[in-house]
Amino acid sequence: MRKAVIPVLLVLSFYSNAQERKTADTTKTTDIQEVVVTSLGIKKQARSLTYSSQQIGGDELTAVKTPNLLNSINGKVSNVQVNRTNGVGSSVRVIMRGNKSVSNTQPLYVIDGIPIVNGTGKSADIGQYSNMPDPGDVLSSINPDDIESMNFLKGASASALYGSAGGNGAILITTKKGRAGKSTITYSTSLTADRAYSLPKLQHSYLSYDPSVSGQQPGESVQSWGAKGASKDYLKDFLQTGTTWVNSLSFQSGNEKSTNYFSVGNTTNKGVVPMSYFDQYNVSFRNSSKFMDDKLTLDANFIGSLQESKNRQTPGASFSPLTSLYWLPRGVDFDQYGPDNYSYIDKTRYLPAQNWWEITPEGSFKGNPATQNPYWILNRNPVTVSNKNAYGALALSYQINPWLSARVRGNYSWNISDSQRDIAAFSANSLLAGGKNGRILKNVYENSSTYGDVLLIGSPKLSEDISLDFTVGGSINTSRNKITQIDNAYLAAPNLFTLNNLQWSTNRSPGDGYHYIYTNMKRQVQSVFASASVGYKNMFYVDMTFRNDWDSSLALTGRTGFDYESVGANAILSSIFKLPETINFWKIRGSYATVGLGLPANISNSMVEYNKGYSYGVDAGTIVYPKSSFITDPNFNELFPKPELNKTFEAGTELRMLKNKLSFDITYYNSNTSNQLLETKIASNLGGIPTGSYYINAGKIQNIGFESSLSYKIFNTEKFGWTTALNGSVNKNKIVELFPSRLSISEEQLFSLTGGGEYTKLKLGGSFGDLYGIKFKRDDQGRILVNEKGIPLAEDTPSYLGNPNPKFILGFNNTFNIGKLGISFLIDGKFGGQVLSLTEKANDLYGVSKASADARDAGGVSIPNAVYAPGTPNAGQAYTGLTDPKDYYQKVGTTEGYGKGIDEAYMYSATTVRLRQASISYTFDIKSKYMRNATVSLVGTNLFFFYKKAPFDPEQVSGNTPGGVGVDAFGLPVNRSIGLSLKANF
Repeated sequence: MRKAVIPVLLVLSFYSNAQERKTADTTKTTDIQEVVVTSLGIKKQARSLTYSSQQIGGDELTAVKTPNLLNSINGKVSNVQVNRTNGVGSSVRVIMRGNKSVSNTQPLYVIDGIPIVNGTGKSADIGQYSNMPDPGDVLSSINPDDIESMNFLKGASASALYGSAGGNGAILITTKKGRAGKSTITYSTSLTADRAYSLPKLQHSYLSYDPSVSGQQPGESVQSWGAKGASKDYLKDFLQTGTTWVNSLSFQSGNEKSTNYFSVGNTTNKGVVPMSYFDQYNVSFRNSSKFMDDKLTLDANFIGSLQESKNRQTPGASFSPLTSLYWLPRGVDFDQYGPDNYSYIDKTRYLPAQNWWEITPEGSFKGNPATQNPYWILNRNPVTVSNKNAYGALALSYQINPWLSARVRGNYSWNISDSQRDIAAFSANSLLAGGKNGRILKNVYENSSTYGDVLLIGSPKLSEDISLDFTVGGSINTSRNKITQIDNAYLAAPNLFTLNNLQWSTNRSPGDGYHYIYTNMKRQVQSVFASASVGYKNMFYVDMTFRNDWDSSLALTGRTGFDYESVGANAILSSIFKLPETINFWKIRGSYATVGLGLPANISNSMVEYNKGYSYGVDAGTIVYPKSSFITDPNFNELFPKPELNKTFEAGTELRMLKNKLSFDITYYNSNTSNQLLETKIASNLGGIPTGSYYINAGKIQNIGFESSLSYKIFNTEKFGWTTALNGSVNKNKIVELFPSRLSISEEQLFSLTGGGEYTKLKLGGSFGDLYGIKFKRDDQGRILVNEKGIPLAEDTPSYLGNPNPKFILGFNNTFNIGKLGISFLIDGKFGGQVLSLTEKANDLYGVSKASADARDAGGVSIPNAVYAPGTPNAGQAYTGLTDPKDYYQKVGTTEGYGKGIDEAYMYSATTVRLRQASISYTFDIKSKYMRNATVSLVGTNLFFFYKKAPFDPEQVSGNTPGGVGVDAFGLPVNRSIGLSLKANF
């Protein structure tokens, strides 16, 4: 414990709502009387909160714009980890206070007090043969200019009123309203130039052949282990300067009875990869009106967006134009395969055929895996993603008397994600899956939810000393998910990529190139809840909440509902005791909460025996039975499905000093999430449980950590202001329990996480997301064993390599104002953790990495702490020689995926420190008849790394899945963006 406290106290965090209140679009807590938005949209005084809450204003999201607003919070909120996927418009993975669940790790998103479903399509996986990109999510489509504030409820106590949906915390989004008075128009635009950097380090000094040997030609070998010679760097010429143009126009007006806010927005991106683009159009409207002598308030809101993208990059090598250039045999002239010469007309079929060095005269491909012409991939294997999102909400509030009000609210959210990849004839045979006329891959995910609640909110005055705030209510939340997945390599007419051109009469069972799955799922949660907050003389506060959910995902399990509670208390020490004048405010707080989490929709059908017809699915007309079921034997009723349960304790203190110039906040938390839904195999009859694969509710994941905040207003005048701020957090994750002791399952058994490509696993005593792979074979003293040629030996089975999650997260923010000139920069760091690069592993194998050239220049690879293996002539003797580079890298490198090569050689530190964003702005006071003011800014994001050892950005993940973290599977390089922005108020 002591070791964990010291680094937190050394690097404290800035609680962003302690900054100075700026212009009208900023919502930050500036003093202890500030009102903040909490669960269910209920407003409370900041001093009364018994849990940690952090709020940032909309201006912090738009000072330096990013296409997905959640990317803007990186480094600004303590203990919130944001991982990006591939490209503009893609979804992001948000984790608050560590990974808690193998089923769902994302927080709940709430717009104006009402929960929404942050729907996504099919997430990409880690793997060589991934074929579809991350399709994006609903939050990526919201216009940041429409956001008034975001409040982060990171603990179970803060989000308990939201029930099972808030088990991983909640992010409350408050949108802008119109204001009474003069109508205003605001226009903002931002144009940035984007360049890829931190690319893999490649070599161009060794060829794939030896020109001095008669008959050897470029491209004869797929690898570049040939003679010394110069080759051109085609990668830098291939990647282009991308552009991102974000525009937003808003109008607001109103009077004392009614206000309106309307906005339209557009984001246009040309990617750094040729022929990739992203377009988005947003619209939003909000009306707030009062009736019946202001007793009745109506609040209506609509948000909609359309997204279209093409050639968004996909993890894996199969459809990556970049890997084709990484692995291009040195000496091959790529210019002859360029954008105007990537295909030709095949005279036998009169179809476009691929022009590429790797294709033999017979039409086969030399490599395994095969590479394709990058321009063929972009033109003949294109992937398109079309997303549509709509959200509408209506809330009625009636003030019954001065201390009691009633609310009726509801919303409807709908989104559809349609992704399609077309694979033309004459593509690589492995990608055509046996088809001759082409292949279609199509995923359509349609999500909708309907939410309604009724609330009774009261604040009766009990006495001058005692205050009471209470809420009672009930809600119904219904969500529907329709999923269509099509994979067909049997086109009737070649290269006609329409659904009515697909043939399904082929006598074939489902497999690659032959899938048609339709799933329709529905889930409903009915709830009642209550909360009460009692205060005494504004010095002591006690909070209590209760909620009961009846969840349809528990149907057939023997139980339908579960309840959970929270209790919290705080004391305002500065009101209780006479403290030194330097201390303006001091509060201590503590809380405890239990929160449930239901099962995935429809999975409880596995409680019913197969032959009763409830559990099977259909794939291309073939009945497909689930591979796992629940245990139904009454003798093992403790293994029956049940909701996850998160028990969290937190305690903290908040301190403000020196006339509120110095603000400090620190929180300790201990979270235990049990009843994880695990899938395991029972190999032999166990106490009456038949051999088979089962879902079991067991396992416990523990997160213990600190999060802290520190802000100091060094100068605070109109002529010069400087606020410096830090936010930091420490989290320790541990798998306390996996399978029940009653089952004789080995403690060494591993559980693979979804989306991890077998690399990320859970093990008893380990941590969430541990990486597993092949390690060097060592002797009892830990020395690497080599054969007689000095080639290292590999272990036979995968073992633990490291964990990718940071041990400590830091954000360092500085803002300056010199009159009307503003300067700001944000540095954030993630410290600790290890990550794995499959890209480097493959590049080394092919001899195209800089490391492989350096080794050749040095005469070989030096292997530290190595000895000859038993059975060799010099067994047991130290190996101090140099290993032939080709022999070494063909041993440790591979493209074959999990369990091949030596992964340990490709583990890197995940520690990074970067200049996340910076801006220089100047505000012009126009004060004309039509324009009030305008602000011009020079902005930049992801400008450079102060420290990075990994050959890729460890923050990037393959997909928005529990297991998609920590492995570089040929992902897109980091983009640096620099540009100008303008904001004008009329």
